[in-house]
Amino acid sequence: MKKIIVAIVFTIAGVLANAAPHCCYFNNDGNKVTIIFTDEDAVGEYIVSDVMLYPIAGGEGYEANSADTNVTDGVAKVTLTFQHLTKFSNPVVKLSINGKEAQFKVAKLEGTWQ
Repeated sequence: MKKIIVAIVFTIAGVLANAAPHCCYFNNDGNKVTIIFTDEDAVGEYIVSDVMLYPIAGGEGYEANSADTNVTDGVAKVTLTFQHLTKFSNPVVKLSINGKEAQFKVAKLEGTWQ
């Protein structure tokens, strides 16, 4: 019985550790930068704010022009747009989700966005 409880605790901890926003689409066409990320742990209200794109690690940040959020069955899909940029090196997005700071790497595409 003790082993079952420990297994359940580790399973829950593993799910919670992996629940974070991750980039699944990046495009620099159409005179703007579009980034779509998903978060599979979107319970209740999902408010995205203070969105900044750092196209070059340690470089200047750019504020998002828009952030469109859609939550379906506990999965958030957020589309971010930024001004057109041409240089990228290990880009990172930093933002707040429901008041908590978060970040994800743009170049590491995971999941599906369709």
